[in-house]
Amino acid sequence: MNTKKIAILIIGTLFLLVPIVKAQSKFHVILDYHYNLGLSEKYWGKTFNRKENKMHGNSLHFTALYDITQRISAGAGIGADRYEEPGYNTFPVYGTFRYRPLPKFLVGYVFTDLGYGIIKNDNVAQGWMWNVGVGYTKMFRKHFGLNFQLGYNLKEFGGIPSYEVDFVNGEFNYVGKKSSIRHSVSFGIGLVF
Repeated sequence: MNTKKIAILIIGTLFLLVPIVKAQSKFHVILDYHYNLGLSEKYWGKTFNRKENKMHGNSLHFTALYDITQRISAGAGIGADRYEEPGYNTFPVYGTFRYRPLPKFLVGYVFTDLGYGIIKNDNVAQGWMWNVGVGYTKMFRKHFGLNFQLGYNLKEFGGIPSYEVDFVNGEFNYVGKKSSIRHSVSFGIGLVF
């Protein structure tokens, strides 16, 4: 499945779910953009940091959320993520959990997401994703508001084709597929329906 088909699938699902969500006050659909500021990445036993690479990423996540109680919400989502320096694409499917610890300030919450990149090809990496952080939602109407998040993003990029350089012959030799793990700080803003 290519990137264009996935984008059409995400947008189509959003338009199908919005009328359903409006009928129920406990259901919400969230479309978030996240900027992931890379802190470090471990690949082949070596750790790279921001001094060597200006690692960053952009994520677009679509989440369906259900308010179990006034304090607890849970749901599932799908994302389209692009990480740079080095560059990876990934399309995670994830579960999410939110808890509002202070009853007087129900707009603030702590959250965690756990998911896995489901698509695998030469341009898309599979791998685990985990987010944890704090968020704030400001609702202007029953089904329209803004969502802000600050958190930690842990992302595995699996099945990366790896090569060694033969300096004598000037060739690249395929040595197998490896995985890398990136640690980032994530800044998010989104729309709640």
